[in-house]
Amino acid sequence: SLQDQHCESLSLAGNISGLQCNASVDLIGTCWPRSPAGQLVVRPCPAFFYGVRYNTTNNGYRECLANGSWAARVNYSECQEILNEEKKSKVHYHVAVIINYLGHCISLVALLVAFVLFLRLRPGCSHWGDQADGALEVEAPWNGDPFSCSKVPGSIRCLRNIIHWNLISAFILRNATWFVVQFTMSPEVQQSNVAWCRLVTAAYNYFHVTNFFWMFGEGCYLHTAVVLTYSTERLRKWVFICIGWGVPFPIIVAWAIGKLYHDNEKCWFGKRPGVYTDYIYQGPMILVLLINFIFLFNIVRILMTKLRASTTSETIQYRKAVKATLVLLPLLGITYMLFFVNPGEDEVSRVVFIYFNSFLESFQGFFVSVFYCFLNSEVRSAIRKRWHRWQDKHSIRARVARAMSIPTSPTRVSFHSIKQSTAV
Repeated sequence: SLQDQHCESLSLAGNISGLQCNASVDLIGTCWPRSPAGQLVVRPCPAFFYGVRYNTTNNGYRECLANGSWAARVNYSECQEILNEEKKSKVHYHVAVIINYLGHCISLVALLVAFVLFLRLRPGCSHWGDQADGALEVEAPWNGDPFSCSKVPGSIRCLRNIIHWNLISAFILRNATWFVVQFTMSPEVQQSNVAWCRLVTAAYNYFHVTNFFWMFGEGCYLHTAVVLTYSTERLRKWVFICIGWGVPFPIIVAWAIGKLYHDNEKCWFGKRPGVYTDYIYQGPMILVLLINFIFLFNIVRILMTKLRASTTSETIQYRKAVKATLVLLPLLGITYMLFFVNPGEDEVSRVVFIYFNSFLESFQGFFVSVFYCFLNSEVRSAIRKRWHRWQDKHSIRARVARAMSIPTSPTRVSFHSIKQSTAV
């Protein structure tokens, strides 16, 4: 056959002398050319076998025995089906989806708890008084901790915590719309490109952008409080509200107009090649991250300077600096910069990148809730005061009830005995 003739023409050596194995085609169709006796011959894996594609970058092995005959068994253990590689990709994708659902569920629960805590504990600080012009009262001088509201012990109604509360609210809305997207955006709905699904996509992207701008608000406040300590009294709530909720709105409106006229398909999810309308809202998000990165650098620099000037040991200084940096990273959204890193073509790198990004993306709200509500010293102090007040209230009721019940019984007995003695 032509295959045998082609195989015969191949040779691993130009002139083979001595004992040798003749050219042969095995049952799979791999050609094993003439080879010297005692040599292990290497050939690429077959491209197709029984309709299944194989990875031809791997090899099969067959030994030319010392007696000049081919070994009956061919080692194809390295030959892997390309279908198996596709199955592995699907498995990794499904695991990443599970991580996303789990992370968003945990984050949403934690965010709701944090939101309720901020909501319930706000009235406890009403003695501050609200200023008519929205300006914040001057806080106490900076004590080396950029995360403390030292204005009123146990109080949580300072501008920093108001920013935290709004950031948590933005995360709640983003997580909620994420679930709406997952449960409503079926392939059929995306194909129909109805108006309501485009509105859902626009809402999700709006709350996504608000996350970044409230992180920018966090960075502005911390940078002003730590680096520019003299100007904290000039900070106003309405400025941060306009930055966090107001600025993203025209950005998303501009993006929606661009989508409507240049990429109006699939409920505005994804993008066509050569169409860059998504950068209308992604560009400001990247800019915010870069500015927050500069804020982080300045804050850590000032923190290190303050710690070096203190009397604490060098180990404690570095520990505080590292702790502050790690706490600031998720607050300022610096971890999102990892989403723009190219994992490369290596399979292991891509898998690690997928899992790492899925974890960070879905658990971001959980980390924000833990660091800036559950571990917030003002929130914990306010909770302890509420708890102690509740205990005192119930203990007073118990003492009053016991005090009223103790004299009642003897009095009735003595009165009854007095009546009996009088009758006698």
